[in-house]
Amino acid sequence: MVTFPAIDPERRLEMLEPVEGPVDLVLDTDVTNEIDDQFAIVWAALRPDRINLVALHACPYSLSPELVGGGALLTPLDERSILANLEAMGMTVAQIPVVTPETGVTRARAELESMADLLGLDRDIIRTGADAYLPSETQPVVSEATEHLIDLARAATDPLHVAAIGCPTNIASALLVAPDIVDKIVVNWTSGYPSFWPRKNASFNLAQDLHADRVLLDSGVPLVYLPGYYVGEELRVTHPEIQHHLDGNGPIGQFLFDIYDAHPLSGDHHARSKVIWDIINIGWLLEPSWLTTQLVPTPVLGRDLRWEHPDGRPMMREAIDVDRDAMFGDLYRVVTEAGAR
Repeated sequence: MVTFPAIDPERRLEMLEPVEGPVDLVLDTDVTNEIDDQFAIVWAALRPDRINLVALHACPYSLSPELVGGGALLTPLDERSILANLEAMGMTVAQIPVVTPETGVTRARAELESMADLLGLDRDIIRTGADAYLPSETQPVVSEATEHLIDLARAATDPLHVAAIGCPTNIASALLVAPDIVDKIVVNWTSGYPSFWPRKNASFNLAQDLHADRVLLDSGVPLVYLPGYYVGEELRVTHPEIQHHLDGNGPIGQFLFDIYDAHPLSGDHHARSKVIWDIINIGWLLEPSWLTTQLVPTPVLGRDLRWEHPDGRPMMREAIDVDRDAMFGDLYRVVTEAGAR
């Protein structure tokens, strides 16, 4: 069993305070699993006044019939929608193509390199993460990303911020390999339901690596939890809005419009919205007042995927609301400014 150093409660609360100045950021992403990661990466890269993007880490993701049909990935509403879409295509869950974690992390790495070129970033900040999920809550999967995170954390004089917009495999592995970094990083993670939610969780970022989730939650690392349901879910856009603000708006705006336009869920343009989940992590660092948050005890993720609340748990900061319009307004602004240069 890995033992993590205890963090002084006052020190923890200090680390969980909303950030006031520029921060060094490691962005840990399963980009290409969805299109929201690309929006988050662009936004972070275009706000150097608030974010010093020191690393882009690719994390694994996967897809399989077992995952889709296992109850941990999809909400009941999403499951019904997926089944209906599959039926319309003449497919069943059993026919869903398999994507392995190794394939997922390889795709993510390739997209990060392409995006670095688009954004004028140095490819040297990119690292490949784990090609498999944690085999247990005591066994890390060591990768370039794990080693890089440990090195950055140990070298940091101020807390290093880590935005987890995929499964936390790389971060959990770093904590298991180097428990001493537990008080040197602040993780913000988007996933799952609010900690008060009484039913079981269903979330892609949570379902991928349950062992890593539990390491993250149980390590005591300062955590800003950004629930996908029903907080990040407020970050919806429609095709007409995206087209108005991004289509033809310089190479970066065009890139974001094109991936949105090509996404299957952007169809039926005037009657459908799509969530751009992962920009919530960047919005928190850019302007904490765009979110309403509160301090609550860190829950335990039970074996049935429900939140449990034993006594003595460390505090975390949890989002309960988000200013959707302010976030998208700033994103569109910086993309427009980049397009004008």
